[in-house]
Amino acid sequence: MSAQPTIRRAVLDWFPWLLLVLRVAMGLFFLMEAEHQIASGYVGGDDLAMKLQKAADDSAVPGYRYLLEHVFIEIDQPLTVLVIVGEICVGVGLILGLFTRLTAAAAIFMNLNFLLMNGTSLGASGVDLAFIAGAALLFVYAGRQALSVDGALAQRGLGARF
Repeated sequence: MSAQPTIRRAVLDWFPWLLLVLRVAMGLFFLMEAEHQIASGYVGGDDLAMKLQKAADDSAVPGYRYLLEHVFIEIDQPLTVLVIVGEICVGVGLILGLFTRLTAAAAIFMNLNFLLMNGTSLGASGVDLAFIAGAALLFVYAGRQALSVDGALAQRGLGARF
């Protein structure tokens, strides 16, 4: 008798719990970022505009620099609210495991924008890449996670593809 099925079963038993840890850690990070921006006075202030201008001047990927300068900086106030609301929704969705695929797709979109803004800055872009990879894992394996609202709904026949 081979040990292969035993090892495989152990991995299958732990994988949903690893996804749970990843999901909750990422969700908490998104919520902490939103809280930091709210506490720092981003709403109604010019913090985001300054951050975007600094990125456009220093670190943004060249094609993205144009978008920062000619679109995002021009709409910095509504964009600030949109980013904070997005971070809160993604954070809560990930922690609860609610609409995980949709939430993970939103996280990928947000972090891809952060990555393009941060450019080749190793520290910031490394975090963005890690979050994109983590969200991609959650997107692909959304149906295999432990302790999620999606899982509870699926058990009652109310599951959604997203």
